[in-house]
Amino acid sequence: MRKYTLTLAFAFCSMFAMAQNHFSIKGSIENVKQEKLAYTSVTLYNVDNNAYVVDVVTDENGAFDFSEVADGKYKLVITEFGYAQYEQIIDLKDGAADLGTIQLVENKGDQAVELKGVFIRKETSQYRNEIDKRVVEVGNDLVSAGTDAASVLNNIPSVNVDQQSGALSLRGNENVRVFVDGKPTSQSAAELLKQIPSNQIQRVEIITNPSAKYEADGKSGIINIILVKGQKKGYNIGLTTGYEQGKKSRFNSSINSNVNVGDFNFFGNLNYAKRPRVQHGIGQNFTDEIDQLFEIKNQNTNLSYKVGFDWFINDKNALTIYTNQWDGDADAQILTDIVTSNINRNNLNELWSNYNGSDYSLNYKLDFDKDDHNIVLDAFYSKNKNRDDRDYTNTYPFDNFYSEARLSDTNNTRINLDYTNQIVGAGKIEAGLQFRNETLESGMNSTLEIVEDGLTFNPNVDFEFDRKFFSGYANYKQKFNKFGAQVGLRLERVEDQAEWLFSPANRGELKKDYMDFFPSAFLTYDLTDKAQISFNYSRRIDRPGMYQLTPVPQFTTALMSSKGNPELRPEYTNSFELGYLHQLGKGSISANVFYRHVSDNIIQTFTKDPEQELAFIQYNMNYDKVNNYGIEASLNYRFTKWMSTFVSGDFTSSQMQSVMADANNTPTVEEITANVLTLRMNNNFTLSKNFTLQHFMMYNGKTKFLQGEMLDMWMMNLGLRYTFMEGKASLSARMNDIFNTMRARVHMNNPYIGYANFNWESQTFYLGFTYNFGGKVKTRAEVQKNQTEVQGGNIGI
Repeated sequence: MRKYTLTLAFAFCSMFAMAQNHFSIKGSIENVKQEKLAYTSVTLYNVDNNAYVVDVVTDENGAFDFSEVADGKYKLVITEFGYAQYEQIIDLKDGAADLGTIQLVENKGDQAVELKGVFIRKETSQYRNEIDKRVVEVGNDLVSAGTDAASVLNNIPSVNVDQQSGALSLRGNENVRVFVDGKPTSQSAAELLKQIPSNQIQRVEIITNPSAKYEADGKSGIINIILVKGQKKGYNIGLTTGYEQGKKSRFNSSINSNVNVGDFNFFGNLNYAKRPRVQHGIGQNFTDEIDQLFEIKNQNTNLSYKVGFDWFINDKNALTIYTNQWDGDADAQILTDIVTSNINRNNLNELWSNYNGSDYSLNYKLDFDKDDHNIVLDAFYSKNKNRDDRDYTNTYPFDNFYSEARLSDTNNTRINLDYTNQIVGAGKIEAGLQFRNETLESGMNSTLEIVEDGLTFNPNVDFEFDRKFFSGYANYKQKFNKFGAQVGLRLERVEDQAEWLFSPANRGELKKDYMDFFPSAFLTYDLTDKAQISFNYSRRIDRPGMYQLTPVPQFTTALMSSKGNPELRPEYTNSFELGYLHQLGKGSISANVFYRHVSDNIIQTFTKDPEQELAFIQYNMNYDKVNNYGIEASLNYRFTKWMSTFVSGDFTSSQMQSVMADANNTPTVEEITANVLTLRMNNNFTLSKNFTLQHFMMYNGKTKFLQGEMLDMWMMNLGLRYTFMEGKASLSARMNDIFNTMRARVHMNNPYIGYANFNWESQTFYLGFTYNFGGKVKTRAEVQKNQTEVQGGNIGI
């Protein structure tokens, strides 16, 4: 536990600081016609370091009130679609500041803007649109409290997380990049989402058509998870603990804290979660008249922390350094009963795994004399080590016992140099250079004995992989009256090198060196001061992942195994999107239509296992071109002061190909079109000053996939929060999947005709407690002054 000492000492020593007084900044907003502007975003920044402090939205009468603001100097920024951005410097010393009525003027197009849409933020998840992404402010979402990142993402429009495998998809496609704080990690998406507790997520950015500024990987885009980082002045500590009950009991606890003394802001958090789970399922093979009954028991324990500091060197220079540390243990038992007309056999797979991950980040920013003119150096390094031991006790199709020891080491290095220049009276230039290096060393040692051509050997594997990127990009954006435009180009050169040894004597190597160009374009047009349409285009690439290339088997069951294919080629995507955003009097409505054309499509295929009857091997290969399209729509609306709703729906249609070997091992290609409809509704009710109720409902329609068709599923959740101690403390309760309807039902037609049904612990009850407190960190001069005053008055304690 020594490595957590710094965070713990940092959090608990802060508790001894002195409390400070808080004041209020209030006002109201209208336009030149003296119409009140409801639901307008108002944000405070610290003038000394330009750090974000807090934001609110105006009520139905256009009024806003920052009720918990410490004394200091602030910049107030008002952002409203169709109006010029308003800024004001406020020097708050004693008492409240009443700014009166602030009048916004319409945007005439003579300024370069960020082309943002409406922004609504409350305690629960709220959504905003920007030119190249959608942003979800997670806040204190009741339906996600006490869970992990997978549950948070499953509540976000167009995003789905498979409850069995943890596979993440965006707009129906699993080729999506996942970032944390704008940076990649060496973990798989499924592993990463289990490591991040929900209360550590500040917001999620959905970038469906990334500009040239972003890395070109990921056919369906990027999901960027922004973690909580305390920045408020003084010292601030947040404590959260929760208990969740399903078939098993689960616990989570966390501490968030920061100490901001002006030039320095120290921040950190510590998180612990113990989340055992039980899953049940049945797979029926009608073709071969075999049933498989599954019982999966998982015991996951995760411990993580983040610690770092911001150093605001002066008005022009700032440095941020932090580290994320992850430590996870997982034990699992997978019991499979194989039942036929005349046998009933048991196969047991036991797993013990340990995961250790470390991320280190350095960010230096230099501001020049005019606003929005800077250069940023960003250096990032992550390393991850995963140890996995497995015991297999099989009685079908024959009796055997063997063990596997798997080891995987991944490293990720990334260095960015980015330049931004807002030209006065013109547009904004963004340009940058990047170097990336990704490495993997993986291996498997097995006690399984295989006899082939009279030779007995163990199927041991060693695999080493190295991938280097050399990239550069340039973007230009500007506003022309009602038109807004951003165009960009990214250049990436990639070098791949791999070597592997597969027992008994299968050796191989891979070397690739290629260069690609990735253009992007974004256009917007203001139909009115409340409505906007947008069009964007980008070219993307999906390079085979390290685990898709490695011949190390990813999983093995009695009748199915999976392995990589070192011969995979990248696939390329041209993505187009048309969007519409309209601001209503009490909310907003938006819609998007998208189309993707994919070449050299990477598909999943099966072949019969030559060593075992009725068994199959799953791997990936390149096939022909495919087309995907879809539509999304959402409504964000406040009906009354006590009720608001967010409703969204998305429909996606994706072409897929499957290659399957027949009885003679001759490959045949089957093409399918997978259509899926997803609906989500999130209702928030303010029952009183202290009570908040949240209702969430989700429906996933049935859809085809490579092996068959998954039937529809739906669930409903309810959450309740009670706040007290002047808002510093809260109790929350939540019931997930009230009617116990969230389960996976599958009709199989490949590689056999059958049916499958899987149940997991979707119906759970959660109870959580949160307490936030803080105060002013006194300077040495203030402490000495207080001591002098105490001594002069002859008062002692």
